[in-house]
Amino acid sequence: MSKIHGRTARHFSRISLLSAVCLASFPASAADEATVVVSGNRFGGGTEQIAAGVSVITAADIARSSATTIPEVLVKLGGVHARNSAGDPNWQIDLRGFGATGDQNTLILLDGQRINENELATTRLTSIPLSAIERIEILRGTGAVLFGSGATGGTINIVTRAPGAEGEVFTLGASYGSYDTADLRAGMEFNAGPVGFMLNANRHTAANYRQNNHVNEDNVEGTLRYRGAESELGLKFGTGRQALGLPGARTEAQLSSAPRAATNPNDHSNTETWHAGIGGSRRFGDNELSAELDVRNRQARADFVAFGFVSDTDTQRVSFTPRLRLPHRGPGGASELVAGWDNARWNYRQTNNFGGLTIASQDSDALYAQERLRLRPGTLLTGGIRWQRSFDGTSAVNRTSKLDAWELGLRQQMTEHSSAYGRTGTSFRLATVDENVGLASPLLPQESRDTELGIEFGSSANRLRAAWFASNLTNEIHFIPFPAFGTPPFFGGANTNLSPTRRTGVELEGHWRPLAALDVSANFRQTRATFRSGSYGGIDVSGKDVPLVPDQMLSLNAAWRIAAGRQLTGGWRHVGEQRYDNDQINAFRKMPAYDLLDLKYSHAVGTWTWALAVDNLFDKRYYSYAITNSAVAPTSFNAYPELGRRVMVSAELKL
Repeated sequence: MSKIHGRTARHFSRISLLSAVCLASFPASAADEATVVVSGNRFGGGTEQIAAGVSVITAADIARSSATTIPEVLVKLGGVHARNSAGDPNWQIDLRGFGATGDQNTLILLDGQRINENELATTRLTSIPLSAIERIEILRGTGAVLFGSGATGGTINIVTRAPGAEGEVFTLGASYGSYDTADLRAGMEFNAGPVGFMLNANRHTAANYRQNNHVNEDNVEGTLRYRGAESELGLKFGTGRQALGLPGARTEAQLSSAPRAATNPNDHSNTETWHAGIGGSRRFGDNELSAELDVRNRQARADFVAFGFVSDTDTQRVSFTPRLRLPHRGPGGASELVAGWDNARWNYRQTNNFGGLTIASQDSDALYAQERLRLRPGTLLTGGIRWQRSFDGTSAVNRTSKLDAWELGLRQQMTEHSSAYGRTGTSFRLATVDENVGLASPLLPQESRDTELGIEFGSSANRLRAAWFASNLTNEIHFIPFPAFGTPPFFGGANTNLSPTRRTGVELEGHWRPLAALDVSANFRQTRATFRSGSYGGIDVSGKDVPLVPDQMLSLNAAWRIAAGRQLTGGWRHVGEQRYDNDQINAFRKMPAYDLLDLKYSHAVGTWTWALAVDNLFDKRYYSYAITNSAVAPTSFNAYPELGRRVMVSAELKL
């Protein structure tokens, strides 16, 4: 019971609720070699400097879409899979098919700083106002060498805008629509010589589709920066709070008879966060030294009235991340070595009204180095290694882990507008505090051997990327709701190291401009996640599907610039069938596939922009997460029904 709030919106609900081409976004610069990708080397470089698949979603892409939060942006514009297992707008993000632990295997960064929680609470991406974002970088299947634990699925870096980049600007916007959804947002930025300042704030409220699924959220993000000829210094800060109703899951019968009703009409949670960081860089000739000191705090309270359970959680993370870039001349041209030290201290304290107290900490230190060597013009060899030592402890469980990750890659330019790449390496994931609490011995670190081959064609306007990937995992960390394979009490289940697993898949993403006023983009992914060996409840699961991994995903987006200031955009998403959670032996039918269509029309007149957006145009009834009622002989399931059709009107003033 003491660990419930750490997995509040996720595992509490999990136990209780027991394409050939598709969208990457409208990333007009996603394959443009001039695109700067910070997360590729923690300094910034062109996509041609990375032996991996890269997508970039720009601020213009976001403005054209109907997305209102970062999770929606990633799903609609990034070809990223996400699921809603608690009714929280902070969905669980999943790159490359990790199912229920997708957000523990997808590393989320804000301006290069880790913001994943070291607990099973989902990363609060809705706390970042969309107006503060310059771009979002998606690096699939890579990031362990540079950033450490939890990057097996890939890395998503949210890059905020530099203050004063557009001069003196003031923006004010408002939206209103279905389910009493309302957004207010404001922003300002200016320069005064070498000093720039930016502040963005937003307020979001919605009743949502379900009873007792209201959300009220307020967020502020700010940046103060000094930029000199050879140096830069910046202060970044932010705060946010969220009040959320937790309606609980619906049974299969209730989904048909009363999908909008609340199973738990009084359950709710409140979360407050803040962060502050100071960082800077200094150039010494061609060399560059950068460092950041970052502090993040999260306080959360969950009140599960239906079960008489209340918990309070307080977490804090302090990190210091100095690094050095040393450009040099390779046999074939410009090369560079990046080396750094990551130091992080994470503290966790949770209490509940049943007398439970959990105090935990994680201290980690890591050294890493990455070389990008130009062997000859058009041939880039990349290699890196990370050595990390982590101490994880609670009052009952302690473990010191010595881990390493390495990666070796090659990118070869074949013609002026085509190249091929390949990479192989290892990655790892440490168990969160929630996953270790209550166990007699701590879970082993999850380890993976990762391989990818890809080919890219075209330029910015017309391009295509195709890739094949494979990850073989040992000791994958996962929550098994019903280890006894029967009908347990509500809090039945335990975290465990799974039998060996494998992910394999193919990805296709591209952009096409058939007309000067029309852009079409697409993203297709086919993934197979299976057990390589092992048994559950005495049943062999070798070759069985890992639950909650869609077999196919396909997205298509189009943007038509009708005339000056007038634009129509549309996006269609297909999410294929997947196994229900808790169905490791594949004894139950698959979750149904679903298709969604979104449209948005915008019209700019002077300093005003007006828009009308419709999500889920055909009012599709679907769910993205569900769990079976038994792992051996399932007969039914519980699920969270998703939003129906949503219509939003908005207006924005920019001065």
